[in-house]
Amino acid sequence: MAKIVTYDLCKPETSADYKELIDRIKQYTHCKLMESCWLISTSWTCAQVREDLSKHIDSNDRLFVANLTGEASWIGKMLSSTDDIKKILNE
Repeated sequence: MAKIVTYDLCKPETSADYKELIDRIKQYTHCKLMESCWLISTSWTCAQVREDLSKHIDSNDRLFVANLTGEASWIGKMLSSTDDIKKILNE
């Protein structure tokens, strides 16, 4: 099922390290929508994904995971192709 994952890492800009979190997100079937927003496909629940990803963020960071219905609309160029986005939404 398609899920949206978005986050804010609240470290000072000079020390923010997104690599560990991003590397973990990339282990799912994924595409990047915007700088801190990803579309993933997994049979895991939102709570399971949240717990999995929370191991890679600090306690003051924010993380949001939600199921998507398959219907979406956007304007502007996303960071992944329209085909990749539609593929995950329809899995």
